[in-house]
Amino acid sequence: MTEGANAKGRSQAAGMSAAEFRELGHRLVDQLGDFLTALPDQPVRAEDSAPRIRALLDADAFPEQGMAPGEALERAFTLLREHAVSTAHPRFWAYIMGSPSPLGALADLLASVINPPVTSYPTCAITVSLEAQTVRWLARLVGFPTDCGGLFLGGGSLANLVAMRAALHVKAGWDVRAEGVRGPAGAPLCLYASAESHTSIVSAANLCGLGSNAVRKVDTDRSGRMRFSSLAQRLAADRKAGLRPFMVAATAGTTGTGAVDPLPDIAALCQEVGLWFHVDGAYGALAVLSPDAPLELQALRLADSLVVDPHKWMYLPADVGCLLTRDRRVLYDTFHQGASYYADSDEQLLLGGPETLQLRDLGPQTTRSLRALKVRLCLQHEGRAGYARMIGDDIRLARRLYACVEAEPELEPLTHGLSITTFRFIPADLEPQAEAHRDYLNTLNKALLKRLQRGGAAYPSHTDVEGQAALRVCIVNNNTTVADIERLPSLVRRLGTELDAELRPGRQHRTA
Repeated sequence: MTEGANAKGRSQAAGMSAAEFRELGHRLVDQLGDFLTALPDQPVRAEDSAPRIRALLDADAFPEQGMAPGEALERAFTLLREHAVSTAHPRFWAYIMGSPSPLGALADLLASVINPPVTSYPTCAITVSLEAQTVRWLARLVGFPTDCGGLFLGGGSLANLVAMRAALHVKAGWDVRAEGVRGPAGAPLCLYASAESHTSIVSAANLCGLGSNAVRKVDTDRSGRMRFSSLAQRLAADRKAGLRPFMVAATAGTTGTGAVDPLPDIAALCQEVGLWFHVDGAYGALAVLSPDAPLELQALRLADSLVVDPHKWMYLPADVGCLLTRDRRVLYDTFHQGASYYADSDEQLLLGGPETLQLRDLGPQTTRSLRALKVRLCLQHEGRAGYARMIGDDIRLARRLYACVEAEPELEPLTHGLSITTFRFIPADLEPQAEAHRDYLNTLNKALLKRLQRGGAAYPSHTDVEGQAALRVCIVNNNTTVADIERLPSLVRRLGTELDAELRPGRQHRTA
């Protein structure tokens, strides 16, 4: 037996006894429980400079030799507790990344410890069958046909890529798998998305080999909603110019303002001219559960493919996104690759067949984690009714913020869509529409955002509304309260007044 080996004849360096696992696990869960209890009274973000971050990381040298797992875990917990931004904080309103359900975290722990394969029926029948059923549950939740295809992925960006690749397979007009995206037809392929669509649409076009010029950007209105007339005009002009359109990527909930494109009109146009109708509903699709949501969301059921991100408005820990497809075979036909080392089974036909269960052949990943488990457990816990209430609360809180901003002197509300409200600070002595003040107001509001974030009292983000720099509050956070929202406008006004005095010294400023 070699030095350091145990009675089993091998080192246990990566192992841990059941007793030690229990001890460390119980301790960590207790620490995390205390962390969540104290979180509302803590700053949203620590004020760490780049040199400070470097010093924190440099304190840990490269590990030539290992350390006790308890020590490593304690160091990591301290580092994240004191320096990381937590989306569980009730005043985190920056990105569309939901407050994480503790049950979702426990589901991730369960899946990680058992660590089952999620590739094919003969490899692990229960996990692929569980994922396929959870895909159908999610489809039912948002009103999509439940005889659909689909799979869970790392998020909406990857789901948009997989959807675009499937659309190419169906609509290009030749065998894209064999001949690539240029093909024999000669006419360049193109697709349509609004000017406010997510950057992952252009990234997907690049990854598919189409190039960014293939994404034809369509004008939007002030709220960020695609202008349908502009889409129809651009489509007609491109066809006349010899291009080959194959897809429209509509958005249900834009990142900047929460706008929902005119989905029924786009669906009808795609049906009429034979284009693939894709909806990026990573953020907004789940709003269909709320009676306060736009009626256009009822047209989600008409999509050829639909993206939903449970780590956004199902309040789940990242990462988990889902792609749903109307044709249950399209992903299998697009991605299937046989190999001598892949196992097959005729028995899976009883539970849906390879087009729903052979998950290694439905997308670009072979090795996959059991992301579906946290979606399943949290949906079982909350039910449709629970999610409808929480999403409705977020929408109403954003609407309440808009009203509070409207009532606060020197604040101008700009847009409200789904659970996103945008606004800006305008000193009383400046005319908001004057061209001479535009650059200064943009500079002022960008600086105001940085001061808000660094102060730690709240963590909104920014966007641009018709050339105006705006503060953006996105509420996908079931820990946010009415009191949190109502305190924000006066805080923004106070900090804005202080900043304006610094940027325009010598001017007379009213105190809040």
